[in-house]
Amino acid sequence: MRGATTVIQGLTVSLGERRLVGPLDLELKGGGVLGVVGESGSGKTLTLRALAGIVPEGLHALGGGVPGSALVFQDPGSYFNPRWRIGRSLQEVLHVVRRVPVSQTESAISSLLNDVELENDDAELFPFEMSGGMLQRAAIAMALATEPQLLLADEATSALDPLTRDRILTLLCRVAREREIPAVVVSHDLESLSSVADGIVVLYNGIAIEEGQGSLVVATPRHRYLELLLKSRPCRETAGRVLPEIPRGESETSQGCPFAPRCPNADGRCRTEMPRWAGSSSHRFRCHHPAEPQ
Repeated sequence: MRGATTVIQGLTVSLGERRLVGPLDLELKGGGVLGVVGESGSGKTLTLRALAGIVPEGLHALGGGVPGSALVFQDPGSYFNPRWRIGRSLQEVLHVVRRVPVSQTESAISSLLNDVELENDDAELFPFEMSGGMLQRAAIAMALATEPQLLLADEATSALDPLTRDRILTLLCRVAREREIPAVVVSHDLESLSSVADGIVVLYNGIAIEEGQGSLVVATPRHRYLELLLKSRPCRETAGRVLPEIPRGESETSQGCPFAPRCPNADGRCRTEMPRWAGSSSHRFRCHHPAEPQ
């Protein structure tokens, strides 16, 4: 239902007795955009796949499987038939998923292309004739063709140049808001994501350690992991300087904060006691020794 809020409680992904993700509690508001960030291996993609109900074989997910989910992947070229023109691919989705008669798909295809800022003539192009940005727009149109109840984007902009990346992120957010459907966007680009997302969840080792309004989370990081992650990114202010490095260490701990083995501020309590949520509804975090707001 458009405009409705989907509440996810206790989302987990496990491999046997080992928990890879969660438990996560997410509130997905209709027309709202939730950004999910974290380093590689933090559980971002598994979280999206669990929401869509398509976790890899051998894994077990609980609390996900949202009906009507549509995924936009990192490499759109991998799921377009290279022998079909883009219009034919969209026609197939409209006919198979929505049961639209082939003879009535032309106007729907035109509308989908316009929604993602492509021209009607682009329907005649083969995937290899499109730029990366155009192909990703076509992939978003493919997802929208299913009339999704939840839009999921997994690193959909990572292979694009910075200007195109910002435009695609803005496009994803715009179509979600116009259709009043929730969207979950995974990205490594914290700054760009914080400028367009309504909220951000920071994952570390499959656990949410900080979350809140996008601008607040990036401007005033409180968990030590996010503080170091933001300091480690290259930017104009750090040009010519050696960037700080997150210390190496074990990636997980059975008790306590999962970042404790790598955290320079950790003490015995951090290693044995999982921090409780602190902060406010607009920005909260789980850290025994949080960074002070700047």
